[in-house]
Amino acid sequence: MQYSSLFCIRGRDNGPRFAAITALAYLVLLLGFIFIGASSALLLLALILMPLIGLSGLRRMRDAARPTWLLGLSFIPLLLFVLSLVYGDSLSFAASFVVFAALITGFLAIQRPVGKNRYHQGYFGPAATVVNAKGRMRVEPTLDGSAAAVTGHSSDVDMAEQLKDHEPYDEPVRGFDGISMAQWSSWAQQNRKLLVGSVVGISSMVIIAGIWSLFSGTADDEYVAPEPEVSEPAVVVQRDEVKFPDGFSLILEQELLVMRWLGEADEPGMIWSLATAEGDKSCAHLTFNNGTRYRPVSVELMPDTAIEARFSPLDTESVISDIARRGSVKLCGYDFSLKGSQSALAKSGTFIPYL
Repeated sequence: MQYSSLFCIRGRDNGPRFAAITALAYLVLLLGFIFIGASSALLLLALILMPLIGLSGLRRMRDAARPTWLLGLSFIPLLLFVLSLVYGDSLSFAASFVVFAALITGFLAIQRPVGKNRYHQGYFGPAATVVNAKGRMRVEPTLDGSAAAVTGHSSDVDMAEQLKDHEPYDEPVRGFDGISMAQWSSWAQQNRKLLVGSVVGISSMVIIAGIWSLFSGTADDEYVAPEPEVSEPAVVVQRDEVKFPDGFSLILEQELLVMRWLGEADEPGMIWSLATAEGDKSCAHLTFNNGTRYRPVSVELMPDTAIEARFSPLDTESVISDIARRGSVKLCGYDFSLKGSQSALAKSGTFIPYL
């Protein structure tokens, strides 16, 4: 692997190499997120990886003879991806920026190169020549048994010739292998706007991250978890029912007496209310055959077409006693025979105390 070529500013990268370097940077960020979590250290890791992507994009733009400012497009999804990993709540949100990055990377990678370059691992430039020239020695046999060492290689010569035709690179002061410090200085002077934009972009990312963490931390401190609501247990009312031969029944809900029978199919609702004295007047009194009368508190048609008449707990004992002793009873225009009512009540332990 040509590690020194990753920092070269004069060479050229083909599309697959640029795409591989960019994908590797995103993979490193994802692995960092897996191992260290949503930490601010991911921002530092992104700042380390950005020069690698930027230099590869610069070589790619030179290889395709495209404007240098296009490589700035590759930084936008990278910054958004890192911020979504550190401060986002959903990985699907971060995945959308990966798709965005893939589209931009693909666009820059498919740009057609200018000229015919002999790439070495996707790279063409001075760093490749130095690497190929190191440690290469070929031994030629002779007739007298001695051996003559011949340095260099045909591919190295070809690479050097191409570089000579394309870009002269020999300088007196060297930085990385085959890269002069003077070239860095010259490139920086020629691309001041790009450098300023990069510094502004990185600074903006740091400032946004700081503000984001500040406000998110404040929100977390001020957040008070709501106390769980203690719901009151539902009161279960026990209903004890006794059915009578004439088709009606008596129900006791604790001390409340309910008389129930099957009515006519109609809209459920209130038939009579003692509180308002409105409704069917025939439901205003429960009348026994001996003339004894009781006022129901309410008479209501239920959703199952049954009619329920409710009586005051003050009248519960008297109504039960009369039902057990009288011959018939009338309510809401319905006449009910009370024959066998006492024996029916005697079968229920709930109603026995009222007899």
